[in-house]
This record gives sequence, structure tokens and C-alpha cells, in this order.
Amino acid sequence: MHDWESRRSLGGELKRFTVAANLVLFLSFWAATAKGQFPPAPGTGPGLPETIEAIESARITTRILFVTAHPDDESAATLTYLARGLHADVALLTLTRGEGGQNDLGPEQAPQLGLIRTQELLAATRGYGVRLYFTRAKDFGYSKAPEETERIWGDQVLEDMVRVIRGFRPNLVINGWGGVHAGHGHHQASGLLTPKAVQLAADSSFKLRGSSAEEGDLAPWGDRKPVVVVDLDRSEAPKGYLLPVDDISPLYGKSWREMGLDAFSNHHSQGITGFLSSPFLRRGVALQREDGKEFDPALLAQPLGPLDEDYEAGNLGVDPLMRTVDAALIAARDEALRLDWKAAASSLVAAGRKINEVPVPSISHQVPAPVVSLARSLKRKREKIDAALVLVAGLRLDTLADRSEIVSGETFTVRVDSHHRGEIAGDFKKPAVLLPSDWNVTKEEAEPSGSIRFTVSAGQNPQRAPASVTAILPEPPPLVVVSQEAAIDGYSFTATSPVVQLRATSTRADRIPVRIVPAYTLAVEPKQAIEITARQSKPFDVLLRVHSYATQAGEVRAGLTVPRGWKTDAAVPLKFEGAGDRYARLKVTPPLKPAKGNFKISAYAERVADRARGDKAEKFTTSLEPLTTLPTQLWSEPAQCAVHVFDVVVPANLRVGYITAESEPVPEALQRLGIRVEMLDAVALAFRDLSPFNAIVVGVRAYELRPELSGANQRLLDYVAKGGTLVVQYQREFAWDKFHYAPYPALISPPLPPAKEGSPQVVRPLPRITDENSPVKFLKPNDPLLTYPNKITQDDFKGWVQERGLYFWTEFDPKYTPLLAMNDPGEPDLNGGLVYTHYGKGTYVYTGLAFFRQLPEGVPGAYRLFVNLLSASRSQGTRSTGRKPRA
Repeated sequence: MHDWESRRSLGGELKRFTVAANLVLFLSFWAATAKGQFPPAPGTGPGLPETIEAIESARITTRILFVTAHPDDESAATLTYLARGLHADVALLTLTRGEGGQNDLGPEQAPQLGLIRTQELLAATRGYGVRLYFTRAKDFGYSKAPEETERIWGDQVLEDMVRVIRGFRPNLVINGWGGVHAGHGHHQASGLLTPKAVQLAADSSFKLRGSSAEEGDLAPWGDRKPVVVVDLDRSEAPKGYLLPVDDISPLYGKSWREMGLDAFSNHHSQGITGFLSSPFLRRGVALQREDGKEFDPALLAQPLGPLDEDYEAGNLGVDPLMRTVDAALIAARDEALRLDWKAAASSLVAAGRKINEVPVPSISHQVPAPVVSLARSLKRKREKIDAALVLVAGLRLDTLADRSEIVSGETFTVRVDSHHRGEIAGDFKKPAVLLPSDWNVTKEEAEPSGSIRFTVSAGQNPQRAPASVTAILPEPPPLVVVSQEAAIDGYSFTATSPVVQLRATSTRADRIPVRIVPAYTLAVEPKQAIEITARQSKPFDVLLRVHSYATQAGEVRAGLTVPRGWKTDAAVPLKFEGAGDRYARLKVTPPLKPAKGNFKISAYAERVADRARGDKAEKFTTSLEPLTTLPTQLWSEPAQCAVHVFDVVVPANLRVGYITAESEPVPEALQRLGIRVEMLDAVALAFRDLSPFNAIVVGVRAYELRPELSGANQRLLDYVAKGGTLVVQYQREFAWDKFHYAPYPALISPPLPPAKEGSPQVVRPLPRITDENSPVKFLKPNDPLLTYPNKITQDDFKGWVQERGLYFWTEFDPKYTPLLAMNDPGEPDLNGGLVYTHYGKGTYVYTGLAFFRQLPEGVPGAYRLFVNLLSASRSQGTRSTGRKPRA
């Protein structure tokens, strides 16, 4: 039967067996719930749709790589249609991990945010049904030019792209940002680098640095048969081959777009759920070849043909053996739809045996290239058949460890339960635990329930694969895996499952992978401190929470290492009976007049050698704490307290109300200065007397993310009119421009004039300064906001990180006074980054300056300027009385 005819027959088969299929899906869901298990993401579980998908995937040889710049740039509808609709082998290559973006959920920024966004994208790709790769490109924030992006990324990014292409070996590459020559520099650079990477992947003279045995076969790809590169068009009127992403899946009963958007909603930190109804996400999607040739949609789903479709360049007819394999796969699909699992398994075994009939020698340097290519192709086909056979047989391994954090030298247990369909006859071998070298199984116990409990002795932390290997993966490979070999009618295949701990609370359950951790870790409080040079320094306490992951009793001495000239208490002895926490408080005494600069106070837990216990002397200096937003992820960093010493004058008894929406770090930073900061919730905004506050700060994006704020806005303006200071940090244009929150008109992105007939609408970039070193011009150098209580100079704009600011006002009423102007290279000045007006008796301030990035980094000038903004109303009183503030 022709492939397309067989696809049409699928719908008929589904109609005949709808009742049976629905019954199976219901029972499988009930059984999962009854056993306390949790349904996996669509496409990753053992259900009927996933089984049919696996069989159909074995009939398709096309491999497609989709390249884009950031997590959430991908076209969810496209990926889902290609992987689940056409059953192609699809991978997503995202150049960065998105660490330079914003976080709607919590305080994490920079690498911590990158870790969160990686996990979000990984969850999304499970829904799309695709693999995931990354490069080592740094997301350094918004970029206005691809040249800047490529300069900062360097050659390593292109090399990583080539590594992914040679490893995955796609027939077709979708350039997600191809043909885009405006907007984010990362997007433009991604579009420019993708065809370059495809060309270099085919070039045998292009050598990958640091290649190792762990990376496998990275021979040139595309040298014999060129890889087709297509651009993705998501414009309002897309050109090229329009993908049918709104067709309904016969397996899931939803359109590919709907399924994709369900998975896309995993990008929680980016607030994606608020944009799922965006017209952009509902547009048509088209593919267009970059070489100008007409695109043949058959390229998206090539059926089984020659023995090795990768090497055969001329003869692409169907090999008789492959025709037999395809017939067996079609039979397996139809039998699975009839829920005849025994017959479906027999058909898959027949397909696998046919593949095994082709003699292939083991791969070595002496084997000719055509034979190597054939071996690779047959291996890939067999892996797909085996994956489908695992699902048809219902072979599932539940592999649970008694804990997830493992200390070298200790033991832990793994309980393994193996399940398969009762009607499937075969030889199901005993499960085996696959361990790193130097690890071993010390005990194996059979339980009455049929489970096997393995006791594992953990050796040293295994050597990690080279950075070039791990950097392109979303997360490290599992540390411990259980495998089970099975044979049906003499045909052998293997199922595997990573070992995890099931960690449950009253509200959630998480599967945590097994990981090696230090025996002792430390949490330091505070993580940052500020010493003001004008004040006489005083001793302060540093609190340590020492956590023992070791299950055996032990003793450590917890102490601090301080800079030269500083003093601290002697280390504190702490005893542990096993895993748990102990606490220590140590006093740190700075010099009376510490020098300006940034200093580190390092914490340690030192274990003394004990022969009786077998403990070696060791000093532990790592902090390992769960991320606030994603507690299943542990963040590792040195256990330190950063002390910033600089000049700043802070008016006495300054009291600030703060309206936060993103758990941003600014309030905590202000508290380090001794400022009294109180968080304002919905009740406080509606009813509380605001007059005791010297200033109220509206946090970044608060008008977008705090729904009650718009209703309380008039109360805030009344507070200003009565003499208060309101400091509004950056807001996004769609949540600001169509409302009238400020006392006088002010816009971030004014409406564009209508485009001239026949001309495209001009796209205006959002007002932001991406160069953190951009020169700053003082428009009103003697203005009180720049002089009280701290005299702001050019030095205060040194040492800024990532950017100057974003979402500046570009059009505002003359009643406002702009204080600063700055620009990115080659662009005109923007003067809407720090603007204020007197309103009634008080002061209203809007600032797009990136204080939320600068204050956590201890940038002195950012602290000094922010204190001035908080003191705006006091500066009026000081001018009238002639008094100076007290530090």
C-alpha cells in the first residue's frame, strides 16, 4: 500500500475502534491514578496514541532540525505538526538558554533563570514530541544588531551548531529566524548563522575542537546530499508552503496548533499563558526554501525506501527488504488499533528481524564510508522499531531510589518493578542497574510483590563528559539507569528507565533524578551586605546553615574566611547524627574605615580526618539550594557573603512602601542600606493610610502583573499630591500606553503614522539602551534629584551590567523634566529613562533604568541614584530649610 493511502486508512481504522480505544485510555488513566502515578506528558507515556505514533515514526526516515535563538522563540504548531502529524524525527536547536530575559515568577536572574527556562523548554518539547539541543551562546540581554551578537557569541556558537548538525544529521533545517533583518540582534544572528553552520557541517576541512570518544560519529554531514534549508514565515501573509497546522489529529482529537500551544504554555517564567490568544500565535505558518527553489512538501515525511537513504544519491527506489519492513509496520499499526497486542508485537518482531538480515560489520576507521553510513541508518531504524515494541509489549520499568541526593562512599537503594502485558509471551530478563565506573551493586533482594531492591554503593563523582558534549544537552544524562532485556520469538530488545526519587507533598509530586552532592553544604545569611564609608563600621553577624547530606554521623567545624584586615570568630564545632541541618552564628568585624570595593566572606565546613569512621579530612565550601521558582532544581555556587563598600548618604528614618510583581530583588537591596521597606499588597493599596511613607515604589511590570494596581492608581496619585514621592520603574508598552496612569500624558511607544500606500509598515524598536557602558549626558546636572542627598556624577554610571535600561518614555508632556540622555552606538539620544514632575505637593518619577539588575550586583552609583529618587520629596523640604540629611 502506498504511504499516503495507508495514512488515509488510518482514519477509518480509528473510527472502527473508537469505543475500544476510549475504554483503554480511560482504564489506563484510572490505573495510573489508582497507583499514585502521574500521567506523563503526551507522547512520552504508554498510551495508545503514543504507541501508534511510535510505530508510524518507524516508517518515516526524515530528520528535521529547527533552529532558533531563545526558549519560547519556537513555533509550537510547526514542531508538533512535523513530529506528531508527519512522524518525522524532529529536533529543536535553541542557541541560548534565555538567561538574559525577565522572570514573571520569582527573583531568579541570569544563569539561574537560564536553568529555569531550560526546564520549561524541555517540558514543552516533550509535548511537541521533539528532541532538544542548545549551544553555549550567552543570552546577554536585548541586542540591537547581529554584528554585536556575533562578536559577543564568538566562534564557539557556530562550532556547537555544527556539532549538533553532524550528530543529528538532519535532511532539512528550518531556519526559524531566516530572512529576518530587524528587531532582536539574537534573532537576526540566529538567522544568519544557521546557513553558515549547515555549510560548515558539510565541509570536511572544518574540524571540531575538543572532539572525544563520548561524542560518537561527528563525520561531515551534507557533503554527499545537500541539506535543504528553509525559512519559517510567520508574517500576516506567509509565503511558501502553508503547513496544515490547524488540521485535527486523528489520534488526539485536537489540532496540531492546539496541542503545540498546550505544550508552549510551559514557558511560565515568561508569562506565556497571558499571550496564548495573541493573533501572532494564530497566524498561518509557511516554509520557503532559502535557495529560491520550489519547496516539495514530500521532503517533510520521506517513507522507507533504500536500505540507506542517507548515502543513496541517485537510486531512491524502495528496496524489497524495506518494502517488507514497511508492510510489517503497517500491520503492527492496524493490529495495535484493534488492541491485538500479541499480533502487533509479532509484526514488529518481523520488521526488526528483516533489518537484522542486512550484514553490517562493526564500525572502525578501516570500514568504508558507505558501510558506515549503512550501519548508522540500520541502527536508527532498529531503534525506532524497538521503541515501538517496548510500548506494544507494555514493558515498563518503575525505578525508584530511596533518596535523590547521594554522597560518595555511601549506599542507597533502588526498587525496580517491571511490568508488561500479560498476553505478550516472551523471555523477560531480570532488570540490571547500569552504574558509573567505581560504583557497584552490593546487595540484591527479591520482594514478595515481585519487585527487586538493589543496594548500590556510590563511588566517586564520575568524570563528566567534555563541555562540548554536555553543553549542547538540556541537562546532564541520568547518573543511574535500569535496563531490562527482553526477547519475543527470539528477537531481543531492551527497555531502559532513569532512576529517580518520587518526592511528594500534599500538593505536588516530583520525580527527582539521582545526583551526587557534597557531604556537607552551607547556606549563608546575608548573601550580601553593604558598608557605607561615611559611617563607622560595626561588627555584624553572619549566619550559617550547614546541611549534612551524609546519612552517617559526623562532625565538622563551621567557619568563615575573611579579607585581610577583617576579623571573625573562631570556627564552631557542629555534630550530626545523620542527614539534617545545624546552625552557627559568627561575628565579622570590618576595619574601622574599610577601603572602597567589593569583598568576599567565604564560609566553610571542615571535616577532620577520622580513621574509625573512615572519614578523610576535607573542607566543604559549596552552597546548594533549591531555586525559589523551581525547587526541584538545586543551584550550586560558592558559599559566600559579598560585601560592597562605597559612599552613599541615606536620609535617616527613610520609610518606603513597595509594590512588587516579580519577587524582584530591589526591596532587599534597599533594606541593606538600613531603609525600612514594607511590601504593599492589594488590601494595603485599597485601604491603608499611605501618608507615613516617604516614598512608594512601583516595581517593574507591576501594572501588567498586579491586576489590582490599576484600580488603586488614583490613590497613589492622591498620595503624591499630598506630598509623597512615587517612583515608577519600567512598565511594558502594551500595559502602559493605552491607560493613563501618570499624572500627565506619557507614552513608551506612540502610535505609528499610517504606512504610505504600497510601502510596508515601519517597525519602531522599543526604547531601550542595551549598551551598559553607554555615555550618559546630564541634562539638569544641578537638579535636586541628581544632587540630594548624593551628588551624581559620571562615576556613578561605571560598572553597570547588561544594559542601561529599557522601556523608556519616548513622548511625554512638557510638565515632565527629563534628567538624563543616553544612546546606543549610532542611534539618537533617548531622554525618557529618568523623568519626573511635581504633582501637587509631591513628586512623581518614572524610570526605565535597570535598577533591578544593578542593585543586586552592588553597583554603587545605582544605589546612590535610587536613594535620591526615594528622597525626592525630602529634597524639597531640605531646600526650603537649608538642612543637610543625616547619613
